[in-house]
Amino acid sequence: MDDFEKEYPDFDWKNTPAYKHPGGRNCPCPKHEYIREQINFTKQVNEKGKEPSKVTLKFCPDHYRVYLDEVIPAMPLKYRILTKIALKLGAIQIEQLKYMESELCFYCKFGSGGHDKKTELPPM
Repeated sequence: MDDFEKEYPDFDWKNTPAYKHPGGRNCPCPKHEYIREQINFTKQVNEKGKEPSKVTLKFCPDHYRVYLDEVIPAMPLKYRILTKIALKLGAIQIEQLKYMESELCFYCKFGSGGHDKKTELPPM
């Protein structure tokens, strides 16, 4: 993370939509690193089971509603359509966590720029 902040000192990665990040999906920010790790882990698990790859997004109850009601509708048309197709096909699964499991929530972990905005990453 320190390298990323040195390379992009004025870039607010927590409050900028992922599709606007430098380098697109190859952005070196912590949020994209986490997504890449999840995708790689999912691929490894699915290769053993020979099932198609699935990405699971985990959200606390508050961020679950925010993602479905605000984030997806605010996406550019192309990404919104692709996301909805991926959800219907099951390539992306959205899991709603209980409030006690909110440390596993993607937005709680990396800051959302909205509800309960985090100013820094939680300790690992």
